[in-house]
Amino acid sequence: MTVRSVGMSAVAPKPRAPTLQWLQALRGLAALSVVTYHAFQWIDDRFWVGAAGVDLFFVISGFIIWTVGSGEEATPGVFFWRRLTRVAPAYWLATGVVIAIATLWPTLMRQVTLSPAHIALSLAFVQHIDPRGLPFPVLPPGWSLDYEAVFYGLFTLVLFAPRDARFRLLLAALGGVIVFGVLDPPAYYLGANMMLLQFGAGAWLARRRQLGRRILPEIGAALAAIGFVLLAVQGLTGLRSDLWRPLLWGVPAAMIVAGAVALEPVQTLRPPAVLLRLGDASYAIYLCHFISVALAARLIGVASPWLFVPGAVALSLAAGLVAHRWIEQPLIAACRAIPGLLAPKSLGRAAAKS
Repeated sequence: MTVRSVGMSAVAPKPRAPTLQWLQALRGLAALSVVTYHAFQWIDDRFWVGAAGVDLFFVISGFIIWTVGSGEEATPGVFFWRRLTRVAPAYWLATGVVIAIATLWPTLMRQVTLSPAHIALSLAFVQHIDPRGLPFPVLPPGWSLDYEAVFYGLFTLVLFAPRDARFRLLLAALGGVIVFGVLDPPAYYLGANMMLLQFGAGAWLARRRQLGRRILPEIGAALAAIGFVLLAVQGLTGLRSDLWRPLLWGVPAAMIVAGAVALEPVQTLRPPAVLLRLGDASYAIYLCHFISVALAARLIGVASPWLFVPGAVALSLAAGLVAHRWIEQPLIAACRAIPGLLAPKSLGRAAAKS
């Protein structure tokens, strides 16, 4: 989902704005952080703060969705179809691979337990309790996609409202789901919680940018630096709270994203090409790394952390890059080429990477 400042037009596509490269590189960094976190989980919990990469993804997602989904020509049907074809096919395929491995090679991923209801709810992006009593889908990292699905659903409904009211309604809808979760603890545990505020923070940053309220690059750089320092301090001191995660990690994540956006106009300062490549493939990396890390644990072993962790990370990145090029992109193109559905072909050409 390359970040582009484009509207949704089914008639005459407007010229595409340049990719927001710093935000794209940040997606690559977030993917690398999550992969490293899960690799270390096979050994100990020393890199637990690496899980904050998911919080970065949530803020970035809020920014992206508001940017590409708030144009004058945006419609609920087109938006929903584009999100579905962007996220679901690759996720369903990855889930199918996990199901096959868990069936044929159950010792590889012992944390995966299957049941018909568990599989069905996982494929439907419905957060639920798995057979082990934990709130994870068949592909465990897919829990974050269930949050994304809630956000996409709310945004689709907001698009039925007048354009001027959409932002306020989006924030109200996110707040309403959180209040519902507070009143219903099981729902709060399953996703109706303050983690949704991170999508709202990203959308707020995108709206500010649309209104011309830009942050000066030097201030943005300071915000990003402070955000990274806050996360590093938490990792070093052990300051950790699942309940307050949306603040402890969400606030630094929003600062980092704000800084990345603010740096975009500085043409003399560009992010590393490798992070841009990882950003392009970040979704595929996210889907593949659970399997890749498990394979690395079997092939390399976990007795030597400084051999296993780099090997697991390298295998995950390589698998994600290959899957992005040869599986994810063709799947999206094939789905969006289906005639007679919600997304016109002209729209598909106008924003093929959103």
